[in-house]
Amino acid sequence: MKQKFIQCDNSQCELLADDFFANVYGNSNQSRFNNAISDIVDVYPKGILIGAIAASKYIRYPIIPRMTYDVDILLPETEFEMFLDDEIPDSVREKLETHFADSDSAMHSMKHRQTGIYVDFLSVQSKPVRKKLIRYILNNRKQTTNILKVGETRIEIVKPEILIALKLHRYNKNRNTEKGLSDRLDIIKILKTLCTNDIPLEISEICERVTKEEFKQYNQIAADVECEMTCEECMDKDNPCTL
Repeated sequence: MKQKFIQCDNSQCELLADDFFANVYGNSNQSRFNNAISDIVDVYPKGILIGAIAASKYIRYPIIPRMTYDVDILLPETEFEMFLDDEIPDSVREKLETHFADSDSAMHSMKHRQTGIYVDFLSVQSKPVRKKLIRYILNNRKQTTNILKVGETRIEIVKPEILIALKLHRYNKNRNTEKGLSDRLDIIKILKTLCTNDIPLEISEICERVTKEEFKQYNQIAADVECEMTCEECMDKDNPCTL
């Protein structure tokens, strides 16, 4: 039976609990990442989930997301600047130091004390990101995010269209690298899951957020998925993007 794991009753849709790790590895990995995410929300309730873990929330069994070892969180510019400058308010610092320790990573990251998972904080100032797209997300949160429930915790997670746009940018810059191929694989798995579950994708939203070359890459990836799955719904032919 197809599962509608994205439910829309208002301006922000809600993702139902993902069951991938429960089906494949048991509850341990799911609990580890969800525990880390819950503690992130305790420190930074305005954080937005992006990256590979965000992709995994849109990739549902029997399609299997690739494994990852960190969590990417997009912070508002002001909070990110305070984090970088070590000018964190005492109330936030206390929670941050309770849940996280300094990491040995060169990125702007912390290490979750309970699970050992690394959390990378990003914002408009981060490199390499497309500043215009990141600022668009932060300035249009309700239009660009869904809500993910992690136990009793709620966190905003970028919509699949925006996540694909972010990953197209990275893939286009690093097509022949392991990171680039990982981004391509995430896009493939998201498209397969949405297609399998008859969940529509706003192709125009992807088109508006990427370059012409990146959108050409998207069309090629989508065509490959469609060919593999023999599923015409994988590409929105009724809503073409004119470049």
